Amino acid sequence: MQKYFKNSGYLILLCISFIACNKLETYDDRPIITQSSYTLLQNNSGVDTSLLLKFTFTDGDGNVGLSTNDTIAPYDANVMIDYYEKIDGVFTKITIPGTTDTLNFNSRIKQFGSGNPTKAEVEVNVNISVVLADTVKFDYYILDKDLNKSNTVTTGTIVLNN
Repeated sequence: MQKYFKNSGYLILLCISFIACNKLETYDDRPIITQSSYTLLQNNSGVDTSLLLKFTFTDGDGNVGLSTNDTIAPYDANVMIDYYEKIDGVFTKITIPGTTDTLNFNSRIKQFGSGNPTKAEVEVNVNISVVLADTVKFDYYILDKDLNKSNTVTTGTIVLNN
């Protein structure tokens, strides 16, 4: 009987050590973009037609992303992408003619995390074939289901081949 308790003690110590070494990562409940990059994609004629944004984010409560049922504002987009053209040396948001709305390339990413702390890498393909300017930049951020806004990331200056 004494041998049983001795072995049980070792087993309990082993379990505690295993649990202590395998802690779940903890992150802020506000999504945070931690790494980002972009790639320009061209068609067969060498014209830039897409901007592939690639970024890593963390979210402490794992509620980033939209399901196929999420289609009504404010849950119709969760990657907010602001567009700027360089005009007379200054980056300017472009207003859609006849409105006060600015041109954007907002997008969606799928649901991640299921309520658990989440770290994920995402790629968002932005169709820029409609862009006529030669020098642009994009600022972007993500929203979670609680509409918490992440930090804003900029691509910096992009010279397009169009």
